[in-house]
Formats: sequence, C-alpha cells, structure tokens
Amino acid sequence: MTLDCDVAVVGAGPAGSRTARNLARAGLRVRLLEEHRRVGVPSHCSGLISPRTLKEAEIGEDAIIHRITGAFVHTTHGVEVALGGEQTRAVAMDRVRWDETLAEQAQRSSAELVRARLTNVERQNGHVRLHTQTDGREASFTARVVIGADGAHSRVARSLGMAGPSERVFCLGIEGKLKIPRDDFVHVFVGSDLAPGWFGWIIPTGDGGVRAGIGSQNGAKPIACYRRMTELFPRLFDGIEPCRFYGGTIPLDFAPRSYGDNVLLAGDAAGQVKPFSGGGIYTGLVAARHASAAVMRAFDRDDVSAEGLAPYERSWKREIGRELLRSLRVRHFGLALSDGEVERVLRALRSRGLQELAALHGDIDYPSRVLLRLARSLPALSLLALVTLRRPGAAWNLARAHLPFAL
Repeated sequence: MTLDCDVAVVGAGPAGSRTARNLARAGLRVRLLEEHRRVGVPSHCSGLISPRTLKEAEIGEDAIIHRITGAFVHTTHGVEVALGGEQTRAVAMDRVRWDETLAEQAQRSSAELVRARLTNVERQNGHVRLHTQTDGREASFTARVVIGADGAHSRVARSLGMAGPSERVFCLGIEGKLKIPRDDFVHVFVGSDLAPGWFGWIIPTGDGGVRAGIGSQNGAKPIACYRRMTELFPRLFDGIEPCRFYGGTIPLDFAPRSYGDNVLLAGDAAGQVKPFSGGGIYTGLVAARHASAAVMRAFDRDDVSAEGLAPYERSWKREIGRELLRSLRVRHFGLALSDGEVERVLRALRSRGLQELAALHGDIDYPSRVLLRLARSLPALSLLALVTLRRPGAAWNLARAHLPFAL
C-alpha cells in the first residue's frame, strides 16, 4: 500500500516543527499539522528562554526582544531576595515569531504544512490513519509514523490509548504595560495561600511591556489568584494595563511512556517540561532531536513497532531525564515546606556565600544543579534537620533528588 506520507507530525510548536525539519532534511515525506490559521497564534507561553535554547534552536537572535539578568523573589509576608544581576541569564522572545521561524525552517526542508485540526488517529495494518477537519470539511490521510507534539491534552495520545502526565498546573497569563523598578529582573511571587502548588510572575519585555501570570494546582481559579496577587503587591502591580489574557495547562511529570507502535510523543504531550518553572521550549527541542533520530533509525531497520521506536525514550531520558526527575523531587520537597520555612530559605539566600553560589551555578534549564548545592550548604542544614524531623517524607524527596537513578 502506498501511504500519503512517511511521518505525520501533529503540532507546529517548537518540538513539532523541529522534528519535522529534521526528518524532512533526511529525505522522509513529512506532513506537519497545525490547527490554527497562523502558527504560534494564540501564544500560551511566557516566552522566557536561556541562551542555551537559542543555540539548540539554530535560528539566531532575531526573535529576542529583551534580556534578563536576575530575579526578585517575593513572599506574601514581605520577604524579598534578589538573585543574579550581572550576566544575561535568560531572554524574553517574540514567541509567535519564534514558532513561525521554526515552522518555516521545516517547510524549507520540504515538510508540508497542513492547516487542519486532528480529530482522531487509528492504527491500520502496520500504519496510522489521521482524521482531520478544516473549516468543517473532514479528510483523512495515512502515514507510517505519527508524532504527537500537540500539547498537554494531546489528541494523538488519547486516540491511541496512551496515558498522559498526571501532575499538572493551571495557569493564567497576561500581556500588558507596566512600569516596574528594574526592567532586567523578573519578579517571582510565592505563597501557599497565593499560588497553591505554583507561583506568580512578572517578566519584563522591554519598552514598558510585561508578561505577568500565576498558576495553581489545588483547584483554585488562576484568575482569583491573580487578583489576590495584585492586591498583595500593589507597589508592583498598580497601573498595569492588560492587553491580552490567556490560559494554559502545564504538565509537570513524564507521561508513563513516550512511544508505542507507530507513534512517538514529544514536548508537553510527553511531559518533557521543567517541573520547577514549567518551561518546555528547551526540553521540547532536545526531544525533537532524539525523536527524529529514533524515527530515522526505525525506518532504516524497517521497524516502526514499539520495540523499534523504544530507543527514543532511552535517549531523551539519558540527556534530560535525570534533570527533570531531580527537579520534580526538589519541587515536591519545596511544596512540603510551610510558608515560614520558605521565608527562612529566602532569608538565607541573602548571605554573600549563597548569593555567589547561586550566581555561579544558576541555570534555568538545569535548576537542580544549584538547588541541590544550596541544600548542602551550611545555612540550609539546620532547616533540613528540622524538616526531616517534622516531615520525613519531604526530606526523602530531597534525598532521592541526589541519587543518580530513579527510586
């Protein structure tokens, strides 16, 4: 049987577009599905990435709109600590332009961009059939492999009976205008009664622009959390002029399996997201590199079964899995702390030694590197001893984060 294409990639975000580009460059017939009329619109992302991500993306600096050197962390009881402030730690970018550029790269490599919404995927005689809808018109086409890069609520995964990540947060984002004291610093807001299970943020984007937002995990509505944040921090939020509100779901742990017969999951669909910040662009690009390599290997061996595609999961976990697992465990430890204990940690971070440690090892893509070093520092030991006595389960999560293997 002649198939319509070799590989169908669902979702023209960073993970999907990069996978499509790599496979098309290798000579495979690739269709890249995007349900929205314009790639990247609407954006559901704060658009803060590391310099490392720019290198991984291979698209230069055209999409950069602002540079970030540090962060202020605030608690609801008035504790504040500043971190960083010298070299560029992150950049805010035009997320729509970024996504469009990656999709254009895929098209220039001969991937076919298809404007359609996926409605279902089914397996048929060793291949897959994708059912789509465009402006009410239904269609279908066949492929040997489908790659689900279609987000936290992946229809590819659901259609093929694959379980998704179990731990999620629900977020509200706001783009607008706001004058803040220092426009090269982000602001992070923490507190169990403010953003249960997550945090709030302000990211300056230059020329008086900001991206603000907040998330929650216990059923609290993000819009209510946002209103409370503006009330608790009037010095920072007074005068904000919202231009656009948007919402989104962020997965925080791995999908049980990111591969199956004729299918791979990448990006948010596979839970390849940094559990400490919710960022998924860098990890999605890394996953795309491994996904395309795994598919090409499977085609070379004429084996697109689950067994033939299994090397994908082993390879991406080898590169970023340990960091994501460590960060998840550190996150669970942090969630077990009381607000008072969190404030003790932040006060300790004001010390010169810990400031230097954070400046030396701080990395938004690999946060566990600095977090675990801070946990082993002298100022943290008394707090850790207290937490161990009060909540041994939380301390166990931190201990597991130091292990070089899953447990």
